[in-house]
Amino acid sequence: MENSNARTIKVQWDRLCDLIKKLELEIAQTDFPIPTPQMCKLLIVGEDRRFYKHSGVDLFALCRALWKTFFCRVRQGGSTIAMQFVRTVTGRYEKTWRRKFIEIFFAVRLTRYIPKDRLPILYLWVAYYGWGMNNFRQACSRLEINPKSISVFEAAKLVARLKYPEPRECSSEHLGKIERRGRHLITLADNMSENLKSYQEIQQNETF
Repeated sequence: MENSNARTIKVQWDRLCDLIKKLELEIAQTDFPIPTPQMCKLLIVGEDRRFYKHSGVDLFALCRALWKTFFCRVRQGGSTIAMQFVRTVTGRYEKTWRRKFIEIFFAVRLTRYIPKDRLPILYLWVAYYGWGMNNFRQACSRLEINPKSISVFEAAKLVARLKYPEPRECSSEHLGKIERRGRHLITLADNMSENLKSYQEIQQNETF
């Protein structure tokens, strides 16, 4: 039984690696602009603030999500960008512990398989943004935005659609949620930049 499970997981991992190779080839061959560093930063501050401090799985976020779910009766996500990427590419969304454990295992391996800075780009490229927006290219086309000349607010609203996917008939209330989320992401990104600047200044002062 254990050998059978191990073989199944290996097959799934090999399939994931093949999908990533095809994805990288698609990006390399397209003339369409890829997600910008600004978009990646907005994604990180919004979905995975400890992105550079963990190896694919944020144990603190997972424990917090479990606590909120079981003891506070409030559903809260604890998935990292790597975990969300695995879920999106494999198309596995079933709500089972087995699926979650495999997702965690693959997320950890994934951060060793590809450069970590590449993950946000890949995830934004395949993510679901709403009706008729099953990936980055479709989202830009439907929203009529050019990634090369997009404003910070438009970029933030695009990333905000990961949390609030836009339906076919989008109400003003839903658009308001997207805009508020976008502004929140910009604030988080600005705060992260200020904290990084302060940290670098402290490091320089300690050097002298």
